[in-house]
Amino acid sequence: MTRSILTTAFLAASAVSIASYQQVEVETGAPLDPALFAFHRTIPDGRPGAVALGVDPLTLAHSRGPHEHFADVRILDSSNRQVPYIVEHRDDPLIVPLTPERASLPVNARDVVKRPNSSSYRLALPCANLPASQIEIETSARVFQRGVQLGVVRPADRRSRNGRFETIAATTWGHVDQEEAANALTLSVTPGDVSELWLSIDEGDNSALPITAVRLLLPSYRLRFYRPTRSTLTLVYGRNDLLAPRYDLALVSGDLLNAGASEVTPLGERPARAARRALVTPVQFWIFLAIAVAILLGLIVRLTRRRSDLS
Repeated sequence: MTRSILTTAFLAASAVSIASYQQVEVETGAPLDPALFAFHRTIPDGRPGAVALGVDPLTLAHSRGPHEHFADVRILDSSNRQVPYIVEHRDDPLIVPLTPERASLPVNARDVVKRPNSSSYRLALPCANLPASQIEIETSARVFQRGVQLGVVRPADRRSRNGRFETIAATTWGHVDQEEAANALTLSVTPGDVSELWLSIDEGDNSALPITAVRLLLPSYRLRFYRPTRSTLTLVYGRNDLLAPRYDLALVSGDLLNAGASEVTPLGERPARAARRALVTPVQFWIFLAIAVAILLGLIVRLTRRRSDLS
């Protein structure tokens, strides 16, 4: 009797689940040529239904990003038709652990800080062109006060023969309670076109401050959509001629945001060969133009000589 009741309950729950999914009408959008996008990412296969696709650092850096509402980001099915999605902005940041590498700044000390006792650390970022974010630093020390600089190293140019250290954030970090752990130091940064940052700490006359953790806090987003079938989907981005998508799905965005979703992460990023290779590069264009002008001038000279000979 108990087994019969459980079986009936299971079948009823399954029927409700199937019915609720069938109420969602998933219509694909207009087709797009994936070769026109600079980057492709495969979305792992899964069952039809609601999906929450995490936006990772590579997508943040290589797409047109949140400041342009991810205007060039598209999800394509196996027929290259668009799968409508909505963007979910999450309150909790995307946390990327960084490994502080103790190293000397690769620039002349005169161009950095005139302090005899300082510690410097190299922080390798996931990639360049990341959006505005934060760097969070932790220490196990309880009583301390240090001057902290975060910056980038610029290569040699007209301003500096040996390169230069460009400060992008600076503050004084201190704590004076033996009983309580120090709060993490949070610095707001916009990394820009660099793939590494440098942390410089003025130790004064003290030993080096122990750094126990460094984290990159990025803005966190997910792309929410309904997977129509088990077909393989592709995430594409890296294009400057598109406006932000306008899908009818946005009209029922509340339902999608509240739906239980399978959380997935796109697979490795791969540049699109067709997108990387233009038919004619700028250098080739000017070379061809110069050759064409030279040939044209040669023909004009020949025609002029012929006319003079005939006359």
